[in-house]
Amino acid sequence: MVISMNRSLLKKVAIQSVALMIAVITFSYALNQYKAVTIEAVSQPDSILVGNTATSDAVPNNEDTKDQVIELTAGQKLITGADLNILEHMGDNFIVIKKPEGENLSLSLEDLYINKSIQLTLTGMADNDYRSDRIARIRGDELFSGNPKYINSTTTKVDEEDGTTVDVEVKDYGNDISHGITITTSQDDQTQQYTAQILIELDSVYVYKVYEDANNFYIKLQKPSDVYDKIVVIDAGHGGKDGGASSRDGSILEKNMNLDIAMDLKKLLDNENIKAYYTRTKDETVYLRPRAELANAVDCDYFISIHCNANDVSSPNGSEVLYYDNDFKGIRNLDLAKLFAKEMGKAVPLENKGTIQRHKNDLYIMDKSLVPMILIEVGYLTNKGDMDYLSKADNRKAIAQGIYNGIMKAYEELPVSK
Repeated sequence: MVISMNRSLLKKVAIQSVALMIAVITFSYALNQYKAVTIEAVSQPDSILVGNTATSDAVPNNEDTKDQVIELTAGQKLITGADLNILEHMGDNFIVIKKPEGENLSLSLEDLYINKSIQLTLTGMADNDYRSDRIARIRGDELFSGNPKYINSTTTKVDEEDGTTVDVEVKDYGNDISHGITITTSQDDQTQQYTAQILIELDSVYVYKVYEDANNFYIKLQKPSDVYDKIVVIDAGHGGKDGGASSRDGSILEKNMNLDIAMDLKKLLDNENIKAYYTRTKDETVYLRPRAELANAVDCDYFISIHCNANDVSSPNGSEVLYYDNDFKGIRNLDLAKLFAKEMGKAVPLENKGTIQRHKNDLYIMDKSLVPMILIEVGYLTNKGDMDYLSKADNRKAIAQGIYNGIMKAYEELPVSK
């Protein structure tokens, strides 16, 4: 059976079909452009933050921007202009650096982990106006921008240099990832472009990964223990204005011997699938507190502190391994000390005095360490035989080899509980 339609009805159906096709194409294009929106704040054009959805002025009222708001977590906080694909990889903790005006912008990052900080170098800026309100920190569903805010309080602490008791100011930053932002800018005389040095102090030590899109740089923050299977912290004792022990004639300082051994050890560990953090890699002053805090912050498997001994009264000799009678991550420090004493004895011909237990308040760095830790006294600078051995570069390499062997053996025989 044939049914006939009038021409007006056919024309109407055709028009509706075309309109529907145009609407579909327009929606698809808009969806693809969704990731490339420009960052704008409601009240601060230079800010990347939009505020809390609970308030009526949190979301832009402009019809062109209200659909460009990207939900981060649970609808609690919002941010505009971010690439959705990048946000999906950021996790719970990250930093967003809003890009300034400029050509060939680039961002480099230096990890200053001993100070729980990162140094960012932002180059290619058109002017020197870069402020902290362009830096956002995201933790879970909370966002922070501008200079970190804190609440002051006072507590009593022991001075690390002389052991005296002092009152110190304590700053509570709440959940903000950053504990300080310092920005300095300079201009290149040839290109006339500006560079910003951005020092961001953090609440802990992280592993960093940098992403970028047209509007922002993103710095993903992860706990080292979530990234690396094996982590050690190597501490070259003393340094800088703290020379440590010395030879009888004062010509050899402990700080230099410790650093040489640590750097020889670094060459060995660089070839292994082990993440090694170093309390210092040059002759600089590092106090005891940040050394212990580094080991705790990265939740290392083994914390190894390297030292040389001295005695001005008599002339003892030999190497020894100090430990506290603690148990962390399923490892007794005594067992760790015995293992290292054994490996040192194999690699170094100095007298092996084995392990020596120290007690609470004896050694600050051991008092504060919450991970498996030992302190190796490799020999006596005040003993002629030990000093003759330690003064030779090849022998210091042998000591580093003994410590390296101890680390590798520890992973075989004393694996930590994850």
